[in-house]
Amino acid sequence: MKGFSVRQVMGLLKECLNCNVFKWSEKYFAQARGLAMGQRLAPCLAIAFKTKRETPVLERLPMMYCRYIDDCFVVCSTQEEIDKCFDLINRQSEHIKLAREKPSESWLPSLNLQVKLMGRSFVTKWYRKPSNKNIILHWRSAHPRR
Repeated sequence: MKGFSVRQVMGLLKECLNCNVFKWSEKYFAQARGLAMGQRLAPCLAIAFKTKRETPVLERLPMMYCRYIDDCFVVCSTQEEIDKCFDLINRQSEHIKLAREKPSESWLPSLNLQVKLMGRSFVTKWYRKPSNKNIILHWRSAHPRR
């Protein structure tokens, strides 16, 4: 940033993260660790955090590695290799642990897709989490506009 030293930017960043107070059910809370949903810095910081910590997995040269913010999709040639990659990812931080999705009828969910390996190609179809409530904000609701 023009006019600011790295030390000053880091200081401002720490203040933004330390002053994360929110109101819920008429009570105020301070987030003790991590990034709050909706915080403007959250996507950038999550991407920077994961970028630094995915290097050991990328060095193993998986067949495919895709990431969106903090959701990873990894394909390896063997179960043993995917187990090693999963362990490597989860050893990078004591505070962040990824979970594995289980395939259902050979379809593996990832974000809003299901992926299936057919021969040497990947086939995809739309996916909606079972927890999806299909609640959509009406366009005339009284929410803040951006």
